[in-house]
Amino acid sequence: MLGEDLEDWLDESALMKRTFRNCAIIAGLIQRRHPGKEKTGRQITMSSDLIYDVLYQHEPDHVLIQATRHDAARGLLDIDRLGHCLRRIRQHIIHKPLDRISPFAVPMMLEIGREPIFGEGRETAMAEAADELMKEALG
Repeated sequence: MLGEDLEDWLDESALMKRTFRNCAIIAGLIQRRHPGKEKTGRQITMSSDLIYDVLYQHEPDHVLIQATRHDAARGLLDIDRLGHCLRRIRQHIIHKPLDRISPFAVPMMLEIGREPIFGEGRETAMAEAADELMKEALG
């Protein structure tokens, strides 16, 4: 249940890039401070995203990519605990196809295909998307 789909999602998620940021800083690939100058969080994020994209594209089994995957899977997601929970409740899960989106799925649907929007437009776009999904979910 948690096999390749979860691995594929994890590889494509922003979670990997955020986790890689910490790995890159620890590995010394990115320095937060230079004498007399400190990088902003946005500069650090852009640098780590660029390094992650190039490293993942050209060497997906690199030790830093493996460390990032391990940190994301075990640290932030706690996949082992999730797997244990799913095994425990496996016989009690009921799959029921719906004719419209469930209200419980709205937060997840807002994450799918999410692109960063900066400035005041972000809150407006998120509120509009949430309202539209809630209207669809509630019929």
